[in-house]
Amino acid sequence: KTGVMFVGWGGNNGTTVTAGILANRKGLKWRTKDGEKSANYIGSLTQSSTVQLGCNDDGERVHLPLKDLLPMVNPNDLVIGGWDISARPLGDAMAAAKVLDYDLQTQLYPEMQKLVPLPSLYSPDFIAHNQAERATNVLGG
Repeated sequence: KTGVMFVGWGGNNGTTVTAGILANRKGLKWRTKDGEKSANYIGSLTQSSTVQLGCNDDGERVHLPLKDLLPMVNPNDLVIGGWDISARPLGDAMAAAKVLDYDLQTQLYPEMQKLVPLPSLYSPDFIAHNQAERATNVLGG
């Protein structure tokens, strides 16, 4: 298996990437003000890009998905984890981030709530001053 570990897993980026992978694994659909949406990897360089290989006998361009040309791990197969200065479960962090549509959040919340970041290093020199109160999950030393 292949894993990915996020630094700042409980932040907006970490929770959104994790939620996106989980939504794709489950093939989720959710309602928005613009209608129903489905999980997909549109916009992913590795999952939705194509490479032009040339032309066929009729002169039509031939494209192949990048993921089929180069050996890559499917994001749905990744084992996900990470560190954060906050011990807040990812379900609560996702809700606080307010990035994802509410209907999608309600479907993902139970599984996201089971995910808790590992303790992280904390140095005020490298973390925004407004994050100090979140630093409840730090390694000593």
